[in-house]
Amino acid sequence: MHLRSSTFVSIGILALLVSCSNVPSTNAPVGAGPAHPTAAIGDGPERALQNGMTAEEVTQIMGEPAGVKPMASPTGKAEVWTYRRVIDGPVEQIQVGSKPITYTAIGGDGNAYQMVAADEPIYKQAIHKDLETISLLIFDGRFLSLKRTVEKRMDYQ
Repeated sequence: MHLRSSTFVSIGILALLVSCSNVPSTNAPVGAGPAHPTAAIGDGPERALQNGMTAEEVTQIMGEPAGVKPMASPTGKAEVWTYRRVIDGPVEQIQVGSKPITYTAIGGDGNAYQMVAADEPIYKQAIHKDLETISLLIFDGRFLSLKRTVEKRMDYQ
């Protein structure tokens, strides 16, 4: 029985991994133009990079980097090329406060009184955005490795 349950767990994990890898790609350069609202994290032109590609080939795929930082190396020329993109996520309504709904009532003594009937919620739009930074290590004019970092952000409107 234990073997059967571990087989089902293995099949479930495999199905999850396969479904996560089937994300459509975009051909737009990471460092160029406006945000790519339909792109998923890690779903950019960097997927086409292969170790050993020349700097020119990398530029053809990725576009011009947003920044180039030289690195000290005793054996050759090393640089880190940086690309950035903003990925728009879902928009949701969130309650940020409330304001009282009041009415005026006349008391038995003939005086007017302000009464609170209820609190009206105040909403704003929360827009989820991910700032993705892709750093490429270029050594002696050839691509060696890639590092991706993602910063989660939320903008309110």
